[in-house]
Amino acid sequence: MKYTKTDALLCLKDCKTLLDEYTIPSWDELPTIDLYMDQVIELVNRYLGLLLLFSGENGEITRPMINNYVKLKMMPAPVKKKYSRVHLAYIIVICTLKQSLNISTIQKILPIEISEEDVKTIYNSFAKNQRAAFDYIAKQADSVAAPILSAEDAALNQIDDLIIQVASSANILKCLTEKIVSYQEKESK
Repeated sequence: MKYTKTDALLCLKDCKTLLDEYTIPSWDELPTIDLYMDQVIELVNRYLGLLLLFSGENGEITRPMINNYVKLKMMPAPVKKKYSRVHLAYIIVICTLKQSLNISTIQKILPIEISEEDVKTIYNSFAKNQRAAFDYIAKQADSVAAPILSAEDAALNQIDDLIIQVASSANILKCLTEKIVSYQEKESK
């Protein structure tokens, strides 16, 4: 593909914005009161909107999506049509991880039949490690982007290398995640 320096700058700036600004709340920052579906959708869309927008989705969590997660037993059902912070934690983790992992792997990472304390522990670990991963990727992206941004237009084909490198990294990390989860599952039996 042929890129202009302006294209490269805009793309890398957008990616940098995502990496620098995206964060999810800790467990203690999630609402302590139970919410109705519309409130959950609004809140989760606010938490995940930037990530979903960048991932190519329409940037919105919907009622059918959440109902499907319950139907697929990926998360507990609401209680009297209300969702607790446990439900919010499940929705945030599911919606984030489904970008790269299959349903069965997500269910192993955050099983449905665990205590609220276990959900809290897993969720806080997820939020902390996701921020650490974003920081790591931001540093890596800066080092890879530097030669591209300083290149003459003729050398902008390095963006193709960046695309392949990022895609290959995502694939390897997905495979590694599934292998670790599978190994952990075998060890616990």
